[in-house]
Amino acid sequence: MRQIHKRLTYANVMSSIAVFLVLGGGAAFAATQLPKNSVGTPQLKKNAVATGKIKAQAVATGKIKNQAVSAAKLADGAVITAKLADGSVITGKLADASITTPKIADNAVSTTKIADNAVSTTKIAPEAVTTGKIANEAVTTPKLANEAVKAAKLGPANFTLGTSVAVAAGATSASTLDCPAGTRLLSGGVLNSGTTKELVVLGSHPNTASQWRAQVYNSGASAHSYSIVVLCLLA
Repeated sequence: MRQIHKRLTYANVMSSIAVFLVLGGGAAFAATQLPKNSVGTPQLKKNAVATGKIKAQAVATGKIKNQAVSAAKLADGAVITAKLADGSVITGKLADASITTPKIADNAVSTTKIADNAVSTTKIAPEAVTTGKIANEAVTTPKLANEAVKAAKLGPANFTLGTSVAVAAGATSASTLDCPAGTRLLSGGVLNSGTTKELVVLGSHPNTASQWRAQVYNSGASAHSYSIVVLCLLA
């Protein structure tokens, strides 16, 4: 200690302080007074920039490289409707069978959203097309299969017998018979109540959609009578 004390001079002390400032205090000063743009990527060690060191809203769109944000990087429920641009979700971006029935809003699939010929027979549930779903006059004759309309599918047939019409000897009579209200003519004819051979049917045919007309000639020497009969269906 005596030897160190003998060699300790003012110059030695000041020299030691100067070295300390350069190596210690000087380095601390330099760390807080770095020039702009002096710290680049090579100066950063791995994992040096933690989440807490990133300023709010500092990572803008232009700072994210292409394909950097993968599906695994998105939190559950992170992509909401308001974040999707109009027309951004196209058919090619949808996985097969990804749109299930619960994902479709009520009344979301309108007529204009259905492609031509998209709804085929196999896509229609049994008994899905009820009477109320068929437009008026939509089922035309070409749409009916042969023998598709059976007698059991027709309404009850009503026979209506007209009053007796007398025909004088050598005379001709023409008369008509209408179907009851609410029914339409299916067929008709002449009924000869007395099976008289002298009565000759000159004509027997529909006159309107609900009326039958007959013309009868009496070739006999005395008067004879006939009646018209019609078969009508509910209109």
